[in-house]
Amino acid sequence: MKFDDKKTVKIPSKILVPVVTLAVGVLFAVISFGQYGFWDSTAMKPTKGFFPGIISVALIALSVLAFINGLKSPNAEFKLINWYVPAAVLLIIGATYVIGMIPSLLIFVFLWLKVYEKQSWVTTLVSLAIVAFIVIGCFRIWLDIQFPIGFIGELIFG
Repeated sequence: MKFDDKKTVKIPSKILVPVVTLAVGVLFAVISFGQYGFWDSTAMKPTKGFFPGIISVALIALSVLAFINGLKSPNAEFKLINWYVPAAVLLIIGATYVIGMIPSLLIFVFLWLKVYEKQSWVTTLVSLAIVAFIVIGCFRIWLDIQFPIGFIGELIFG
């Protein structure tokens, strides 16, 4: 697989990115205010959705401002290589629903080091072992953080 660093793509990013962040802000506002609430009037304290609600409203407002500003300025050119990381993040999110978060992150690290960075097998496997130790050892075992196990993990482990 050959990566060409010189290819450029004209993407209306000054309009596209604010639209995506606006959608994320609206999604988080609906979840924050709808499922978790904002303020408990009987206990006179904020609920679980208080801070996510504030952040989502700020994200919506900034997205609208960025969209209006994006209409005034021309589209920028981006090298295709700059979109590898966002594409990889979207693939990780998709793979998390299928195979789980830990396997998808480990596959990402392996592919990034071996295919994109063209590292040796020793470097790739040592780095992968360190990442696996940190994620599984520190976060999963020590801190007992429950990572999504995905559709396949649900079928296997119930």
